[in-house]
Amino acid sequence: MKKSVKRTLYQVYHDIVPTVYHGKLEPRFNRCILSTMRRKNMSFAISKNGPKFYVNLAVMALIMVVFRFVTPPDGLNSAGLAVIGVFFGVLYGWMFIDMVWPSLIGLVVLGMTLSQPMDTVLGGAFGNNTFLLLLFFCMVASIINAAGIAEYIARRIICVPFVTGRPYVLIFMLCLAMCALATMLTMTAAVLVAFPLIKEVCKQYGYKPGDVFPMIILLAMLYVADIAYMMLPFKSLPAIVFGVYGQLSGGGEINLAVYVGITAILLLISIFFVLFMCKYVLKADVTPILNTRECMHFDELLSPYQKTILWSFVGLIILLLLPNILPGDWAITRFLKAMGNNGILLTFIGVYLMLSFKEGIGLKEIMNKSVAWPALFLVAAVLRTVEAFEATGVTAWIGAVCQPLLAGFSGQLLVFIVVCTTTLVTQLTNNNACAATFAPIAYTLAVANGTVNPQALLACVILSCTLGIATPAAATTSAILYGDTEWIHQGTVIRYACFFWIFNILLISFVGYPLMRVAF
Repeated sequence: MKKSVKRTLYQVYHDIVPTVYHGKLEPRFNRCILSTMRRKNMSFAISKNGPKFYVNLAVMALIMVVFRFVTPPDGLNSAGLAVIGVFFGVLYGWMFIDMVWPSLIGLVVLGMTLSQPMDTVLGGAFGNNTFLLLLFFCMVASIINAAGIAEYIARRIICVPFVTGRPYVLIFMLCLAMCALATMLTMTAAVLVAFPLIKEVCKQYGYKPGDVFPMIILLAMLYVADIAYMMLPFKSLPAIVFGVYGQLSGGGEINLAVYVGITAILLLISIFFVLFMCKYVLKADVTPILNTRECMHFDELLSPYQKTILWSFVGLIILLLLPNILPGDWAITRFLKAMGNNGILLTFIGVYLMLSFKEGIGLKEIMNKSVAWPALFLVAAVLRTVEAFEATGVTAWIGAVCQPLLAGFSGQLLVFIVVCTTTLVTQLTNNNACAATFAPIAYTLAVANGTVNPQALLACVILSCTLGIATPAAATTSAILYGDTEWIHQGTVIRYACFFWIFNILLISFVGYPLMRVAF
């Protein structure tokens, strides 16, 4: 500790000493300065946190404590109210401080609140099926990301010859490339790969930073990627919502193949909406593409290792979805259900490590590359808290309170209100935190209403919580978009984002929910 502090102080010292001395003051004077700085700047050397952090920390702790001294309302016991306090305290931490350590502190406080032993609480959080599913799929994503397959597929898609002189075919192919990236990688990784690629395409056709066409395309690709990312139910946000459903429904499962199929339909509709917006509403200048007769060239080929990883990934996705498609009495269906999704994913990872490919990566790199640790800790905290909601009667109390309030509400109106609310809130806070907050509320409202399918409504929550594109604070990816001040004008993009925002609300409420209600 002393060495690290001394090194930090020396750095500060050399910053403040005038350069004319070149750091060669008298040794006694040097020691005097450093001694004074040690006394006055010890807190600066130890922690990077400022006053704002400690204010937010105090608010988070206060929320958790205050609920323990409030008289619970009728129908709710003191333990349930304390659990609500823990949840709101952790939620505040997620919104204003960090994702990881508020989740850990929340789990510890929850363990001190419930009558169960701490080991049981923590075991239920980190041994949860959804937590393991997300962890293992992130490890698979690391393997795919390291192999460079997603970027290869994206480049191959947009370099097909028939896009030459056809701007809207080019936009369609860009959408497909974005879907491939978002499906195979984490959302942030997909954007970091796609945006330089899109800028490269725009430069190829003569567009410059600040032109309207690149701004529209970057925003449209982010919108398409948001929906494509949700198509596989093994990503963080769907895993949170499906995990909440499993906890509140007593172990119920959502048909993953049906969810993927309907989300694919909504994704295709969204892509055609992007084409409609570009051609008839925003009317970006596509003359440079129309006048170009040269196609972008991409002559690289996949290596045998990349081909192996690509086709094994395709096979993995098929195996994960097959139990929801094949008849339940078939031997292969029984075998895959006995393995479970976690067993299938773990087998894939184990075989990959066993084969030790020359171009492959080891376990350490797998755990570092694409594993979304903040999302994992959030999932652990959310699912354990939701289980505590059920055990302490909070869920039943919310349903009893909401039932008379929902009298006279049609199911479709309730769906529209939930979708609008989640879409609005996710513009102001983290997508995963928004889903963690609204998933149990949406489930409870659906059950209390009696005419709303809880599975279909939660699927709508997934697709509405992901669309954080209207403000830079909505998600890491939107911050990347709005932070690119060379290519992006913030005011213009926010204005264009409203079109996609409104369309997504209407699409989910009046197309997505009816389809999911019939299918589920």
